[in-house]
Amino acid sequence: MEKLLQWSIAQQTGDKESAEKIGQPDPKLLEQLFGGGGPDEPALMKQSIMVVENPEATLENKQIAFDNFEMLIENLDNANNIENLKLWTSIINQLSPEVDDSLKIYAASIIGTAVQNNPNSQEDFLKYCPQGLSKLIELSNSDNLDLQHKCLFAIASFIRNYEPGYFQFDSLNGWSLISSKLSDLSNHKTNLRVLSILSSILSTGLNDEKISQISNLKLIHHLVSNLHHEGHIGCIDKTLNIISQLASLNYKFSKNEINDLATGLDNVEVLKNEISEDDYNFAKQVVH
Repeated sequence: MEKLLQWSIAQQTGDKESAEKIGQPDPKLLEQLFGGGGPDEPALMKQSIMVVENPEATLENKQIAFDNFEMLIENLDNANNIENLKLWTSIINQLSPEVDDSLKIYAASIIGTAVQNNPNSQEDFLKYCPQGLSKLIELSNSDNLDLQHKCLFAIASFIRNYEPGYFQFDSLNGWSLISSKLSDLSNHKTNLRVLSILSSILSTGLNDEKISQISNLKLIHHLVSNLHHEGHIGCIDKTLNIISQLASLNYKFSKNEINDLATGLDNVEVLKNEISEDDYNFAKQVVH
């Protein structure tokens, strides 16, 4: 098995010299692990995780293996094979405290990529909740911004158009994560990802509990703080889109919320040619 692990690392890193020194592992062992015909894409996925979990592998080799794995699961069938190959636990385990941040970033990115617009993988990941989601929520407050952003991306992807995912997020007090992020929207990358989570939440509909959360967080006030002429265009567009989502879901804006929104729209009127015309006009209808 040790020779097989060394061979896997050499294959992942493209180290031809090492591969030649190691030689081919036992064909019977290869067949047992990968099936007949040599490594196909599912086998390569297993091989990548073998390297990531190998304590003898260098950090660089683990990063290369995870990078290869992520490229493979951009294919929908391969993403769905994560569950078939029983690899979800291995991926989630890479979010653990003792793991290097670079591998945590890969793990969070892989989760987000696998579940994005993929109901099958959303259902598969749900089987590993609350552990998987709770780790993503916890790491969304990491001092490492790259890790934080990948975790926020994964959360938004898991929730979008998937009500059971939102229920898990809510049960883990996910709204407190949003609350903590709304207090400082100065980093536009963080802001965009928080806005994506809000948009994902609204994609699952609107109910009294969500309306209560929106009110308690003074969400509209915080959203409108994005609407100023020197604001980040992406954040302005995402904010206007969320306002449009709320209006489409028949959210009852209060008088104060409408006044705040009217001021915000006046602030970004000079940017009308740069932002989404449809969402801007939809938001204008709210204030009239």
